[in-house]
Amino acid sequence: MHLLIILSFLSIGLFTVNPVKAAGLLGACSDQKFTPENCPSNKLFFPTYKINNGTATVKYRVDRGVLGDFDSATLQNSVNQVLSTWENVSSLDFSLDGDGLISSDVDETNYNSILFSDGPLGYSPIIFDDSGKILIDVLGAGSENDILGFASARFFSGKKNKNNKIIKITGIVESQSLINGYLYKLANRPDVANVGELLSEFKSTILHEFAHMVGLDHSQGGQIDEYEKFANGESSPDLDLNTFPIMFPISANPTLNLQKDDVSSINIAYPKNQIVNNSGTITGRLINGNQAVLGANIIAYNVNNPLQQMVTSASDVDGLGQGNFVLPYLSPGSYVIKVEPIEANFTSGSSVGLHSPPDDPSSIPKSFYNGSQNVLQNIDLNSALTQAFRINVIAGENVNNIQINLGDDEPANFELSGKAINQVIFLAEGKAQFINLRIDKIGSGSRYINLSTDYGNLISFSENPVRIRSNETTKIIKVRYSSLNKFVQILGDELAGTFSIPIQAEDVVSGDLVTNKILRVF
Repeated sequence: MHLLIILSFLSIGLFTVNPVKAAGLLGACSDQKFTPENCPSNKLFFPTYKINNGTATVKYRVDRGVLGDFDSATLQNSVNQVLSTWENVSSLDFSLDGDGLISSDVDETNYNSILFSDGPLGYSPIIFDDSGKILIDVLGAGSENDILGFASARFFSGKKNKNNKIIKITGIVESQSLINGYLYKLANRPDVANVGELLSEFKSTILHEFAHMVGLDHSQGGQIDEYEKFANGESSPDLDLNTFPIMFPISANPTLNLQKDDVSSINIAYPKNQIVNNSGTITGRLINGNQAVLGANIIAYNVNNPLQQMVTSASDVDGLGQGNFVLPYLSPGSYVIKVEPIEANFTSGSSVGLHSPPDDPSSIPKSFYNGSQNVLQNIDLNSALTQAFRINVIAGENVNNIQINLGDDEPANFELSGKAINQVIFLAEGKAQFINLRIDKIGSGSRYINLSTDYGNLISFSENPVRIRSNETTKIIKVRYSSLNKFVQILGDELAGTFSIPIQAEDVVSGDLVTNKILRVF
């Protein structure tokens, strides 16, 4: 079977993120030296179009040219039809700019002024690359055979400094989308039966790409086993591609029907009151022993309608290194939660979340949450619907702090967080810096936490051991970093690029230990 890849890209900028808003949204880093998973939290952003008076307006224009076997009128009608699909389930409003057409037919000779314009165009362009030659120029030879198209946010609004440079992104101003016409010529598609089927695929593609234009991420959904059958070319009466999310990284769902996962994700960014008020949300963390698990797929299955009412989230969806997940806008009912690895093929422009796929997928077993006990492994969905722990979701309410432990160890009675953990610290020449380290107590009673590191000559703690009294839930201390000069003096060539410093934190009384909490310096 010929798999067709759908790419998403996101331009680089700066945004201060509210972690809850990250679920289902594309994340990016403001500094191109870092990938999103290594991005300092103050440089990770999840931008969206601004909502005014309950509506987020996106102005757009469509290419004047043809695409593959489709004429201009068919393309324009298809675009309008598909945009209304997203409008119906969110607060988005797609609005034609001017006559709704780009001033020229965009092709390989003139695309730079549109696709790579120096400043905003005043609208978001939808480009039809009839021959696939623009795609070849941008992504290289051979890309026209596999990639249906790409889309991204392009320009951003934000707070500017005195030099008129944006220092804090506040939202998306314009986006762009390009569709590869080479794959919409029936002569190039032996896997497609007729032009009608090809048109359906085109509409499904632009439905997917328009979501990237407004900031929506890919979703693996909850059918990794079904995907593997599909990828291997298997045909089975149990294989229902119609239940795959439209935002699945590979073109699979042949319909234009948004799935519950798609609707829940778009409402994170562009909430529609009717949907939000009649839904609930589950939030939590995924850990293995005492360590956060990054880059797993978390699925909430509605017990009464699992495939039609499933909602997903990648773990560490907010990039804070804590394994957090958010399962947004669930329909009221009972749910079981599954954990699974993200498919190894979903990389680069087909990524799911910030960390996909994990370095070691085998470290994330397919398993179901079983309440306070260890997870249930090696059972299928039908069995899990009756055996796994059920979480009841009520409209208008959230179920918070679900902790899923893939390991045998109980979690420690404290947690470390704050800017000192899993962030990149930019060292200053000639002077020390102070960064906050937060210790959160789990349970009741007092704690005495002893902090240690192999680099005590370079970093130190304002209090050690740290005492958290019985009437306190949190303690924040300062971590002192030596100057860049001292780091270089002591470490020499060992300090290359990003250098990691592990901290060990131990409860003096219970012996609970948290390790591999990394402070990284650059």
